[in-house]
Amino acid sequence: MIKKLKILKLVTGNSTYSQLFRTYVVGAINLVFGLGMTYIFQFYVFFGIQVPLRTYLTNIFAFSIGVIISYFLSRKIIFKLSIYDGGFKEFIKFVVTNLINLIVPLFVWFLIDLIRPSIQNNEIQFLIATILIHGFILPIKYAIYKLFVFKDSLNN
Repeated sequence: MIKKLKILKLVTGNSTYSQLFRTYVVGAINLVFGLGMTYIFQFYVFFGIQVPLRTYLTNIFAFSIGVIISYFLSRKIIFKLSIYDGGFKEFIKFVVTNLINLIVPLFVWFLIDLIRPSIQNNEIQFLIATILIHGFILPIKYAIYKLFVFKDSLNN
């Protein structure tokens, strides 16, 4: 019973640990959605385009769609804020912060292209690399969200 209460508190609480936990939950949702989008763009939509341009375009398009969905999920699930509040300024801060999700993976894929470009053509290796890249970024994004993006909304 005590374990269930601790887990419930982790999910529903407002502590930093609870919010960080929910960041990973939202990150998992975003990752599954993003992987689906990435897979569709990489192996179907942009299939006729040569690597590495195909991978760069895939990341840009998946990012653009995903960042909008991520904004609302982050407000509602991580910080328990209304999805109807916030405003344009907050959204722009969110987009700028999420450029980390675009720039870092593009840089890593650039390095992969230099070292082992075949990863970009193998579906399983491509998905595993994408999961690892984004998993390392999440705690950094959470700190920026809390201290910069949603700071004003959280203080109200």
